[in-house]
Amino acid sequence: MIKKIIPVCIVFLALGGCTEDSLLPDPGTSSSPDPVTVKLTLGIDGYNTSSDGKTRAEEMPPVLRMSSPDMDVELVATPAVTRAASSPAVSIPEDYAVYSYMGFQFDGTLPDGKLVEKKYFTSPDGSIKTDEVEIKSTGGKKNMIVVLANVNESDFSSITVGSSTYADLQKLCMTRVADNDTIFPRKKLTLTDTNGAPLQENGQVMERTGIVMCGQTAAEISTGKQLYVSLKRTVARVKFNITTTFKHFIDVPHTWEVDLMNIPTQSYYNVIGRKAVFPSVDLNSSDFFWSKKLAEKTTVANPVINTEPVYIPVNLQQSVPTSTQSTRRDNSPKGGTYLQIIGLENKQIAGIPDLHIVKDFSIYQLFLGKNFTTDFSVYPNYDLTYNIVLKGNSAEDTNVVRLIPGYFSGELTAYDANGNSLPSVNDPGAVKWQYPNKMEVYFSDGYYPVGSLSSTTTPGETNLKWYAGTAPLDKLGATSLTDGPANTARLQAAGVPWEDYAAAYTCYRGLNGYNQGNEAGDILWYLPSIGELIGTWISSSSTVSQLSAGYWSSTACPDTDKAFVITNEGKVYSDAVGNTHAVRGFQDPGKASHASN
Repeated sequence: MIKKIIPVCIVFLALGGCTEDSLLPDPGTSSSPDPVTVKLTLGIDGYNTSSDGKTRAEEMPPVLRMSSPDMDVELVATPAVTRAASSPAVSIPEDYAVYSYMGFQFDGTLPDGKLVEKKYFTSPDGSIKTDEVEIKSTGGKKNMIVVLANVNESDFSSITVGSSTYADLQKLCMTRVADNDTIFPRKKLTLTDTNGAPLQENGQVMERTGIVMCGQTAAEISTGKQLYVSLKRTVARVKFNITTTFKHFIDVPHTWEVDLMNIPTQSYYNVIGRKAVFPSVDLNSSDFFWSKKLAEKTTVANPVINTEPVYIPVNLQQSVPTSTQSTRRDNSPKGGTYLQIIGLENKQIAGIPDLHIVKDFSIYQLFLGKNFTTDFSVYPNYDLTYNIVLKGNSAEDTNVVRLIPGYFSGELTAYDANGNSLPSVNDPGAVKWQYPNKMEVYFSDGYYPVGSLSSTTTPGETNLKWYAGTAPLDKLGATSLTDGPANTARLQAAGVPWEDYAAAYTCYRGLNGYNQGNEAGDILWYLPSIGELIGTWISSSSTVSQLSAGYWSSTACPDTDKAFVITNEGKVYSDAVGNTHAVRGFQDPGKASHASN
């Protein structure tokens, strides 16, 4: 089975709207185009209430559980609570605070309805204040009223009365632009007065951090009416609690990393009425997704990892055919947001304190959603806790990630009708030809290891030369198109300047901790041949956008000072050995020391 770490790119939007009529009728009043007194009431929906008008009976259960051979997961929906009343002595929790809001009124309820009014209000203490609100009369027809909370007035300078439409408003979003942005998808607010000047607080510009909320209703406006708009958070909040019952994890320290992957970089101001896929997907761009580290890297046995709650943008995906937990990850959409847990077992090389080589690794991926079968969406206004128990790391479990492309390694071998290998691929009794060895790919790019005596390559470097020496190049016969272990053994043989063959050294020494001279059959991690890289690309080309631009093979050109490279678009070419590319280690999974073996 091919196990893949799938990337995603997110861009653009799907347009939609809600036409709920929340106006309380009062037939004794008349309409005019001028602003009229309307009592506006804003409420904040509790977490885990539906955005599409479903009844409470259709909401997700408070607890869902699933079990697979290597992982148990419990999904807990945080109980809904009401918004606490404001008090001068008690600050309002961020999840319920409204520091500012913008009101928009559009002529009609269709996407092309023109903006007839927009107003901005502030409330520095986080309470909801609507006493000064006036809304234009609709002249006997319904208008779309949109309220966006915890936004800056300047965010909507492009939305102008008389020309902008409801569709124009729907296109506006916040975009995460820097890795050091710790606020997104929450909003940094600069509160202003009615003239747009910043408000002051103790001689400083008044700033707040808030969760963007949205609400809208289609209503007919006239004097004396009461208008209720329910606000929903435009993001979800999730947290994860991770423990283990797997004896190997309990007994042996591992280095643990926990990341949330495939998070959209765009968070829209109004998410009501959106349909999947939202935002829509562009798999050719890396600018529309990001990942967030949920816990500091730690090396422990028997891990107990409890992450802090994290806010993430909406990521709506199409439903898939009903899955069991054993097939859920295989059926997952490429755009889905998922949790990734990596447990890395290192071994320290004696006498070199900073050289830690890879003995084993375990990777788990858990896709988010409202259930464990068909739903892979992250909905607005949801607050979910995942309680996860790791029980093993078998490659047969769909939650466990290993990239095992298939049989692409070794020398091409012929077989007779009884399955026996033959001494020659040209044997007349041959009925099948196959490469004899499977291969497994390491989950990240390699780096030049510490402890080298070479002065030509910097330890920790990931952009590597194939050969970094100053002496004339000797390819040492590393020209096999298919046998990476054999090429690596030749380049790292005793009596050669092995550290200068930087690409091979990064795999041979950096992942295994070997000294010079291991025979090909004794090597675990190695630099793959060009044939192995081609086979990997064919089997897993959908992963390329998260990989480096190009990778060295261990296959040197017979007649020139070049070696073969494959790009993440699948292009194969030869390049000068003094140029730089990334390196990815391979191993024979049958030889690997995975604990589940």
